[in-house]
Amino acid sequence: MNEEIKNQLAKSLQRQVPLVSQPFTAAGDPLGLSEKEVIDQVLLWREQKVLREISAIMEGDLLGYEAALVCGRIPQERLHEVAEIISSHPTVTHNYERNHDFNLWFTISVPREMGLDQTLRILENITGIDHYYPLRRTLTFKVGVVFDLHSLSNDTALKEGASSCDNLVITEETKKIILALQQDLPTVAHPFRTLAEKNGISEESLLHFASTYLGKAVRKYVATFLHRKLGVKFNAMTVWNIPQADLKEKGLKLAANPQVSHCYGRTTIPDFPYSLYAMVHGPTDEHVQQVVSDIAEKIECRDYLVLYSPTEFKKCRLRYFLPQLDDWWSKFATHLG
Repeated sequence: MNEEIKNQLAKSLQRQVPLVSQPFTAAGDPLGLSEKEVIDQVLLWREQKVLREISAIMEGDLLGYEAALVCGRIPQERLHEVAEIISSHPTVTHNYERNHDFNLWFTISVPREMGLDQTLRILENITGIDHYYPLRRTLTFKVGVVFDLHSLSNDTALKEGASSCDNLVITEETKKIILALQQDLPTVAHPFRTLAEKNGISEESLLHFASTYLGKAVRKYVATFLHRKLGVKFNAMTVWNIPQADLKEKGLKLAANPQVSHCYGRTTIPDFPYSLYAMVHGPTDEHVQQVVSDIAEKIECRDYLVLYSPTEFKKCRLRYFLPQLDDWWSKFATHLG
């Protein structure tokens, strides 16, 4: 397979894996590739450890979950100890040290009946930290990455709001399907059949649900590459102090930059007035700094921070309806009071 075709295949799978019985055949057809050629290439990416996984990314708010990016001030001598406790929560997916007075940052998503505020109160009590500050998402401008394997640029489309799911009823069968869709897709001719059989459901029901709720509860079904392995070794979380009246206009301008992968509006907290967040990627620190400088000119904002991560404590894909979360709640709910 030549390098350009390989690159096109990678970008295609990062945008959307076909939700059909033989997705690797469907992915290869527009590129003149056989099913075997696609499967062999995906297996090679896995062997090279540049492909993280192929699975669904779900819209938690449409599944009854509430989520936030959370920060806290942790005494430096206790940072690793506290981070380990936070990381043990089943739906904490990203947990980092960052170069700021707020030095611990993590993402968490919990069912509304458990409550985000209640969960954070438990974490405060079991870690002995006075306060964790939730930064809730108010607007979504861009989500995810579509990396070009050659230029290492990102070509993620601007995000449109997910459609509502008024007809979605969460049953035990639905939970099985969602759990299956969140698992790494097997690299075989009929991977959804294999996935369905493993989870005690039918291939037909799995694909029907995924297709019906694509762009809704199923935000997308994609391949995710490890950008550091590709050569995109530097990334920073940038935060911008934007007045609410200008947030949408400037958020869209910022998100349009190809080096930005994720871009959100978020609530503010005392001592941290930043309302616009964006992840910026690049091959070098100098490249990232130049991108941020260019963005500042474009959106006419001088009050911003570039936050790097000296330590990554946890990074994984969020899974919904995990039985481990119920176990965690049963173990620690007594710490609410």
